[in-house]
Amino acid sequence: MQIKWNKIVLIIGISLYVYGLKLAYTDFISPAFSYFGFINLHPSAMEQFVSIVFVFIPILWSNTHAYRPSRIVYWILYMMVYVPAMIVPDYVRMNNFDAIIALKCVLLFCMALIYMTGNFRLIPVYYTKVKTNVMLFVIALFSLSLWGIIIQTFGIHFNFSQVDDVYDLREAYRDQVNRLSGYAMNWQSKIINALLLALGFVNKNKLLICIGVLGQLFIFSITGQKSVALSSVFILVIIFCLRKSGRDFVLYFVYGITALVFLTMALDLVTNSSEYTSLFIRRMLITPGLLLSYYFDFFSVNPQVHLSHSILDPFLTYPYDKLPPFLIGEHYFGRVGLAANANLWADGFANFGYAGIIGFTVLLVGILYLYDSISANRNFIVSAALIAMPAWSLVDTSLITSLLTHGIVIAFIINYFLKTERKVDPLYEKDHRLKLRSSLE
Repeated sequence: MQIKWNKIVLIIGISLYVYGLKLAYTDFISPAFSYFGFINLHPSAMEQFVSIVFVFIPILWSNTHAYRPSRIVYWILYMMVYVPAMIVPDYVRMNNFDAIIALKCVLLFCMALIYMTGNFRLIPVYYTKVKTNVMLFVIALFSLSLWGIIIQTFGIHFNFSQVDDVYDLREAYRDQVNRLSGYAMNWQSKIINALLLALGFVNKNKLLICIGVLGQLFIFSITGQKSVALSSVFILVIIFCLRKSGRDFVLYFVYGITALVFLTMALDLVTNSSEYTSLFIRRMLITPGLLLSYYFDFFSVNPQVHLSHSILDPFLTYPYDKLPPFLIGEHYFGRVGLAANANLWADGFANFGYAGIIGFTVLLVGILYLYDSISANRNFIVSAALIAMPAWSLVDTSLITSLLTHGIVIAFIINYFLKTERKVDPLYEKDHRLKLRSSLE
């Protein structure tokens, strides 16, 4: 009965989330940003019904607990990419019963693949024996070297009077950043600071939490990227939802994001603006679905790029004079120089069509499967926190870019070498630990 009740609560939460996204789009985002591509073509009831069916099909196989890091990634992609990709195209496309249905079917298949990762039999992992204190010292040196690169490139200016105009900060950041400092920024903000927050929570060390938060704020004061400032909140929310070994992670996560949607709309009603819905809903939730639709429409009728702008550059000729994000930015938003960076599935379609979407999903499944296996004897919260930010980057970045630039590889290395105590509750022991032990024997 408990499982059935949890499933009912989950369905209610997803229903509220979908209603909130639709209401935010039609009443706040589209009226304020229709000039920027967020139009409302008033889809029919049948079009919306079909999209909602796609939203709820994954709930048939989903449960409300997350006992492997791959399930954390699954729910991040479901809430922040899959659901918007199902409902947002309805409002911007003239016909939602054309090839877009095939795209939605492929995305549904990909979600099933990612979810199945959490059921795979884990492979045994041989851990190189490194003392915890030694590894922590190495991580500290690594972090200090990253801070050295950051400070050498950008200097020290923890001055939030400049944050009032984030666009000036972003422009200054783009002028100064280079490849090395870009890596340093991403690895420090998405991996090291996330690790500090997780270790601080697990060990009840407020100092580590403060250092992690302050580190994020300092990086925000340099880049002006609001996602960096929000990332501390995102990680802390993920950690909070993972209490009791992820027993009710899904319900906490779904209702947390749903509450954020309605809270931002309430704030905009009170302030008579669209500032909060623009920041938290338009940029974080609506845009991934919108861009996936635009990438699909563009690369369905124009040549796909086959990674000729990336790792296959030495072997293939790139067919355009601009990279895919700038092509979409100029074509659909009418702005030269606008980088419409999209998610892993949009990037996959831009490269190889449907085969690219499925192929990159299979690659992600392999990555998550290996990460799950490494995490089997590691603290679950620490393992999940390390992969959460790189997973979030998949909402608006390609998988290949996320591997190194956004720290997936670094998360693997730290999680493998840093020994952390795994704590489980009785429910976890009963339902999953026996499977884990049998897979490692």
